[in-house]
Amino acid sequence: MTRLESDYYAYMGYDPENSKAGLAHYLPFFPAGPVLELACGRGEFLDLLREAGVAGEGVDLDHGMVELAREAGHVVELADALTGLRGHADDSLMGVFSAHFAEHLAPDDLEAIIAESARVLAPGGVFVAATPNAACLSVMGHDFWRDPTHVRFYEPRLLAFYCAKAGLEVVETGGNPRNHAGPPPASMARVTHVDPDLRPDMVAAIQRMTWDDKRGTSDPDSPWHEFGHFLGVLEERLRTTQQELADLHQSYSQLLAQLYPSNEVYVVARAV
Repeated sequence: MTRLESDYYAYMGYDPENSKAGLAHYLPFFPAGPVLELACGRGEFLDLLREAGVAGEGVDLDHGMVELAREAGHVVELADALTGLRGHADDSLMGVFSAHFAEHLAPDDLEAIIAESARVLAPGGVFVAATPNAACLSVMGHDFWRDPTHVRFYEPRLLAFYCAKAGLEVVETGGNPRNHAGPPPASMARVTHVDPDLRPDMVAAIQRMTWDDKRGTSDPDSPWHEFGHFLGVLEERLRTTQQELADLHQSYSQLLAQLYPSNEVYVVARAV
């Protein structure tokens, strides 16, 4: 057993309410209990289950985390996840949940845990696992490596593969919209726009300046006509440049969206 994770959370000053705000995305997947949370930590998701009237319990390997969760009134076993799962009978749970736990495991260990989760889930029961998103630049390049207990990333399709291998029906994968900070504000470009075509207005203005009342026509030999042509070419080039800048801004925004998707991805699988 250890206190490393709880000491790490305390040192980093992670806010429980902020954690609950992100975890709330997963609450609708568990309309009924009992639900077992693996590596439940301080019990933020167990708080949400209790508030929703859904029976839940947890298991965690960290002494400090278990103490905090028990102080909050939750039933939490001090053990590793596999031991916690093996203490439940076949078809005895309606849900197994974990958030930011898979990345602490080697592939063989994760496969065993998902297989045990499938065993304990009753038909219609749901397995949900959330994990950091390797496709997010800030997560891959910085956030993930701050935790000394992280082992590797798990892409949603790989999680889905392990679920399918365990006999679970994969019903959803995706990114958590509540954990989508987006790109750094300093990287955002200013909004660009394209001005409307001003040539018709310029033509009308030139015609008014060169209008010959006696002939009832505009004088084509007036130097204003040549100047108006120059202004028209200049205006067209300006609008072309503006359009190119707008297209570049759109491409840049799409690139940022690709580099900074949701910080967290997840898989949802159902026991059949």
